[in-house]
Amino acid sequence: MSSVVLTADTLLSTPTVGQVEYDGKSFYSTPQGTQRGVIVGAQYYRLNAVYVGSNVNTAQSVLGVGVTLSTATVYAFEGVYMLSKTAGTTSHTVGTGFGGTATLNNIGYNAVGYQGGSALIATNNCSLLATSATPTAVTSSGASATAFATLQIKGTVSVSGGGTFIPQYILSAAPGGAYSTVAGSYFLIYPIGTSGSNTSVGAWS
Repeated sequence: MSSVVLTADTLLSTPTVGQVEYDGKSFYSTPQGTQRGVIVGAQYYRLNAVYVGSNVNTAQSVLGVGVTLSTATVYAFEGVYMLSKTAGTTSHTVGTGFGGTATLNNIGYNAVGYQGGSALIATNNCSLLATSATPTAVTSSGASATAFATLQIKGTVSVSGGGTFIPQYILSAAPGGAYSTVAGSYFLIYPIGTSGSNTSVGAWS
């Protein structure tokens, strides 16, 4: 079995149509004109079975794992988390954020949260624009024993020091019964360039 291995090099100042490049952080292709684009090389994690959380009011892992990120790299990411519980009536909000050992230059993402007593009907929903990895509430308060929450996130993060990056959620109070992350929940992340300046890929001027 053969493979093609590209050596990391500086991107050409003017890309050529049909060209594939690698700068040590990301792969790029130029489909037409000078419209160089990122070839998405996503690290992806999807639950195939329920992951049971804890009945606590501190940050906890959404999927039970974290991803390892590299130094001096900017990443784009997205995720959808579906949470459910069947016990506990202490009022609480549900929030989202990130933990891990990676050190960040900056982060910016949008999170939309839906919470209700049915998986199909959301009675409380909120939107959050976050510029910190610290877990922050993204739903209104709910106190139903049977509850569902869906969190959708999308954004970018600039990493200064490589390490783990862990998708998390946080409850404002221990509800009396733990949430479980439902099968089908996922998180993906991929590099889009080197950190330290604006990320510009393509024919921008």
